[in-house]
Amino acid sequence: MAISSTAALWFLPLVSLICLFTFYVDMKSKKISNMTVWALFIAYVVVGIFVLPFDDFLWRFANYAVVFAIGLGMWTLGGVGAGDVKFVSVMALFIDKQDAPLMIRIAVAAMLAAAIAVFIVRLTPLHRLAPDWAAWRTKDANSVGEGKKAAVPMGTGLGLMLCSYLALGIVYGQ
Repeated sequence: MAISSTAALWFLPLVSLICLFTFYVDMKSKKISNMTVWALFIAYVVVGIFVLPFDDFLWRFANYAVVFAIGLGMWTLGGVGAGDVKFVSVMALFIDKQDAPLMIRIAVAAMLAAAIAVFIVRLTPLHRLAPDWAAWRTKDANSVGEGKKAAVPMGTGLGLMLCSYLALGIVYGQ
């Protein structure tokens, strides 16, 4: 992995707290708040300026721009929510561009795991542990497509994706 294990070690504690909060809010309301996105951005800036080489720190904003442009296109087509686009764009700041192929594999695994877990809980009595969570409703006016199609809160998979990347970076990073 191209990310330094030191950077991953410094990022992971803050990021994991933010991702846990994102999981809770997205499962409960099917929304990723701007406060969460800003918290993740501030974590990158405050920690990144100290643990990344300065040129690498700055160039990662190009990652943000590319991911935001792709996400914006997906949002206009109705494929993802605006909160998902903002959150994944800020997540891109944490990822070394050389790790992009690995990150795609992590993303697929994390999103599948999150979707399968949500569907299992929806279909079993487990959903009674948090009966008021919007994630258990298959169609919800707050979700992508204005409730006309079943949607899974992607904040769960996105958080898992970033935390997994950073945890792997601690073990296998440079």
